[in-house]
Amino acid sequence: MPDGEARVDLARPLLGVTPARRLARSARDAGFAQVLLAPGTGSSVPDAEERATGEPIGGPALLVFDGATVHPDLLRLMVRHPLEPDERFTLYDAVGRPTGLFTGVLDSVPVAMPISEELDWPDDLGPESVARLVYDEDRARVEALVLRGEEIFEPGDSLWRHHVSLRLLRWLTATSAPIAQLELLGLVLAVGSGALALLGGWGTLVLAAVSLLLGVQISRLLPSVRGLRAGAPQGRSAHALVPDAVVRPFGHAALTAALTFVLVSETGRSGVAGLVLLGVGASAVLLTLVQARTLLRQEAFVSLELPDSGDLVDRLGIRFPERYEVPLVIESCVLLLALTGVTGLPWGILVAAGIARLWRWFANPAPVPAGGREGDDGAARS
Repeated sequence: MPDGEARVDLARPLLGVTPARRLARSARDAGFAQVLLAPGTGSSVPDAEERATGEPIGGPALLVFDGATVHPDLLRLMVRHPLEPDERFTLYDAVGRPTGLFTGVLDSVPVAMPISEELDWPDDLGPESVARLVYDEDRARVEALVLRGEEIFEPGDSLWRHHVSLRLLRWLTATSAPIAQLELLGLVLAVGSGALALLGGWGTLVLAAVSLLLGVQISRLLPSVRGLRAGAPQGRSAHALVPDAVVRPFGHAALTAALTFVLVSETGRSGVAGLVLLGVGASAVLLTLVQARTLLRQEAFVSLELPDSGDLVDRLGIRFPERYEVPLVIESCVLLLALTGVTGLPWGILVAAGIARLWRWFANPAPVPAGGREGDDGAARS
């Protein structure tokens, strides 16, 4: 249904697509049989059928404004538990505005949105599970519902998510650039950090750390961008120009190599110290590149992978306030230490990360022979 109260352009994409297209896609995925457009609806929806006012429908339906967003779980519940023919309930959003009507039978296309008693909300769902885009200030509420419904971010109030991830996600979904260009952008920013570090100086060191952080963060968001733009399932794309998972090790390798060169080329350092730095840095770069090759070839038998820093923090019993949690711990530490202007500090973090990739391979248990372990005769015989 057209929303005559809307004071925003409902044909403008929100996180990649218009609200009407996203809702139609979610409804079809949930099991709705058909999407109909009433006269005056400003949003275009692929494969939707236009109906004139008064045309018969004669079946259960969800009637919504074209600026509405509904949580996918609620749509699935509506399909599984349709109403009786004489039942109808209005869906009110979190600010008390009617957003839709769920009815057992919709006789025909109405002139205006009918109003009824409020829906008796199921468990874990409520007015925050629907949102209606009327004013600009509603965008934040609609975005939060979309991100929750699409399971883009973990629930929480992280400052990183609000100020970094969400802003980048808005930009990546709003741009008209193809996904392949965004993949290339993330790779160029991550690997280009090494070229910036080679220029020398405090400013370029900080720029290199920022470039690495942005490149890795963009690559982490690209699976979500694909899902928000086209409704594709999140995860690694089989046809990605640059696989998202390899951007981080490539960026680490490039910046580690560049910082190693800068440290070794410093005057006043003994030859032995330079050789040690070169050997340690080269080892970290090699391990990082081996992990990238493993990811590119999708091999599972080389267990070179960065340990989970979040798991390590939990085991140590360290608790940070949720608002200050940072997903990219290594890149954030590199940036913070780069602010000191001491090249060896961010280099040390990257080298430690490179060598830490060796731990899972080192600690990986050996495969058990088909006949059982030697000395375990009873188990083997049984």
